[in-house]
Amino acid sequence: MRKKTFSLCLAISLLASLSLRAEDELPFFRGVSVSADVFGWIYPIFVSDAYYNNEVSLSANLLNRFFPVVETGYGHCNTVGELYGIRYTTAAPYFRVGLDYNLQYKNPSPAGFIFCGVRAGYSRSTYDVSAPPVTDPVSGLAVPFQLSAVPCRALWGEALVGIRTHVWRGFHLGWTIRYKRLFSNCTSQNGNPWFIPGYGVHGTETFGATYQLIWNF
Repeated sequence: MRKKTFSLCLAISLLASLSLRAEDELPFFRGVSVSADVFGWIYPIFVSDAYYNNEVSLSANLLNRFFPVVETGYGHCNTVGELYGIRYTTAAPYFRVGLDYNLQYKNPSPAGFIFCGVRAGYSRSTYDVSAPPVTDPVSGLAVPFQLSAVPCRALWGEALVGIRTHVWRGFHLGWTIRYKRLFSNCTSQNGNPWFIPGYGVHGTETFGATYQLIWNF
């Protein structure tokens, strides 16, 4: 009886040891994923083409827990104010780097997971501003208003939460809600830029969202 009990305990110990070793030997690097933000393509078609961003991203899966991310895109703006007829135009690339954290890494689910993350964003652009001529009350002459290729560099941070769901094989869908905070911005004697590629409409803080198509490799 003692021998059987000892043998059973030894077998359980060996199985536990093998299980722990298998867990320890899980790869640190678990692949990469490429994604495209569909929201940036839908927005100008169904909402407004005055301004929008198109972007793609690349992320790595580390222990199914940490996801370093690089995002790059192109921001567009061509809008005319209804009140004074002022036109603002800009188009430039932008870049973001950051990290996502899987909040459900302890209880992994094949259906997907909830995550949070941070980003640092940077954009270098130029913008043009024009308006209808203004009549000088003294001379009666029409004075044009035109600003061309005004340089702008902007740095901002983002905090986000999101969901990633599995659809088919390596194909996933992802949603994020982002809080953005402007750290540094270009200023000129004529004021601040109205739209910053990658950030959005100018302001100390703003919100954004993405809807991504994701493919895991």
